[in-house]
Amino acid sequence: MTLSPIIYNQGFMFVRWTHAARSPLFVFAVPAFLAALSTQPALGAGADAFVLWEAWPHTVEVSPIALKHEELRVRLAAIAARYPGLFSIAEEGVSAEGRKIPLLVVGSGPTTILLWSQMHGDEPTATSALLDILEYLGRTQKTPDTERLVSRLTLAIIPMLNPDGAARTRRTNAQGIDVNRDALRLQTPEGRFLKSVRDRLKPSVGCNLHNHSPNVTAGKHGRQVAISLLSVPFDDAFTVNEGRRTTMRMAVLVQQLLEPWAKDRVARYDMDYTARAFGDSMTRWGTPTLLIESGGFFGPDEANTLVRLDFVAILGTLHALADGSLAKVDFKAYDAIPLTTRDRLFDVLVRNARVIGGGGLPPYLADVGLNVASARPGFSGSSPRGTRGGVTEVGDLTDFLGKTEIDLSGRLLVVAPPGGEDGWKKALASLAAHGLATADGFLTVSESNLSAEAKAWLGGAAPLAPGYGGDFLVLVPAGAGRFRVERRISPVGP
Repeated sequence: MTLSPIIYNQGFMFVRWTHAARSPLFVFAVPAFLAALSTQPALGAGADAFVLWEAWPHTVEVSPIALKHEELRVRLAAIAARYPGLFSIAEEGVSAEGRKIPLLVVGSGPTTILLWSQMHGDEPTATSALLDILEYLGRTQKTPDTERLVSRLTLAIIPMLNPDGAARTRRTNAQGIDVNRDALRLQTPEGRFLKSVRDRLKPSVGCNLHNHSPNVTAGKHGRQVAISLLSVPFDDAFTVNEGRRTTMRMAVLVQQLLEPWAKDRVARYDMDYTARAFGDSMTRWGTPTLLIESGGFFGPDEANTLVRLDFVAILGTLHALADGSLAKVDFKAYDAIPLTTRDRLFDVLVRNARVIGGGGLPPYLADVGLNVASARPGFSGSSPRGTRGGVTEVGDLTDFLGKTEIDLSGRLLVVAPPGGEDGWKKALASLAAHGLATADGFLTVSESNLSAEAKAWLGGAAPLAPGYGGDFLVLVPAGAGRFRVERRISPVGP
């Protein structure tokens, strides 16, 4: 019997069938600035969001995770050449391994907004979005909206704070330190540079841009989260002052901006306070901060969809700061944004199967949740970054969701022999030699005997349990006590 792969569910090879898928911080406005904004005319965020969505330049053709320090510098030079005077490099920090960290300055307005991305080296979505924003501002620099933005705001942008981590596609810097947890000791050169920029510029708004695991839902039974938000606290009491009301408004605005494309996919983090984290410290130091993290968007071109959402969220927010519409957003709506929920979403969720797990036990009814082996192109997963692939949970998973769900009611889910198709051919030949399979590939074995056979072909390897990383065979009854292999399920990424 030949097992042939096909693409399942919009381009993600989650299933192989037989022939027969803390962070951006936006800090906006001190009270006096908000009061001034409230006297300005509003543009209407909803209409602007559609304009921005259609105007997305998509300047970074490669996957965001493939954009490294050297190419970033080349792309910045190209934008500067296309649009002379659009931005300047105010200063450059130096990473632990000597890579230069540029601080770009756009605009000349009285209110400074600090935006920094990729302080975790494997969280690249917003870096590409910031390049798109620069390109967009260059293309539209003579329009009234962009002229207003750059005349009222000064954007201080660090597009890649941790280039050494980006080079390794890992969270930490070259010292092995999480830069986002170095706000107190300041032992990383990257952290010292960020702190020095904040202290010198004293920005009214900060924007710290990150990624989180794609397997997060908006509420216990909600959809996969595309963007998560947090009005970052500055003390253990979670005190709400005007700065935090501002970041709450920002969060509500982001949800509104993204509603047409990410309905029910925007969530907020449950609060905690960590003094050593840069977001919490920025707010404590006087730069209120909104955390924004890109999550996942299962389907075709997931990574670029997240970049586009970041582009609209960030640029739409900047326009709201410049035109005054932010002050009109109801900060009280922040609490209505659903909380993020982790560990309730699987890449593949197999439901209602009779399971033969390879331990020699009788079949039992169970659901199986598994994640697909992948480097998470374009964004990071939960720690450790990426996913090895394999089973995460077995049992009653009624309250869980799967990006891909397979109902195996009336079918057997059996651990497959190691070795892929060749391994199954050998196992099938052995079964046939013992009178347990026909020449045309039908199994003529009882469930109890099949359980013993499955244990044998695992050859002492661990049977099904959380952590199991092997393939599965799906068997369907074929009448007269026979079974046939319907498909293979494999935790193999695209």
